[in-house]
Amino acid sequence: MKPLKFLDKIAIWMLRLSFAGYLILANIGYFRSIAISDFQFYVALAVVVLAVLFIVGGFTSNQGLTVISSVGIFLVLLYKALTPWAPTLTDHFLVQIVLVSVALVFASRGN
Repeated sequence: MKPLKFLDKIAIWMLRLSFAGYLILANIGYFRSIAISDFQFYVALAVVVLAVLFIVGGFTSNQGLTVISSVGIFLVLLYKALTPWAPTLTDHFLVQIVLVSVALVFASRGN
């Protein structure tokens, strides 16, 4: 059976919205108490801003915004995955690696 190519755009948008939505919801808790001296606040701020730019990049005809925001998300999430040195095989680590791989897919594919 041949693949259903007409579902590609729907699948990409579902993946884009769920990826950005998860990133925003997972990091919005850092904004309840604004702690400017906490480094994790800035990491969460970077993730939320890059997730919003990632969604906006899907609406543009140029792929630059999608690629730049997904590379930024890739780097920040890779940092979050590898922060507890030496990284152990926990559920948090695996979730971060799955998110890193989704960001890498969008960085390599574009829109």
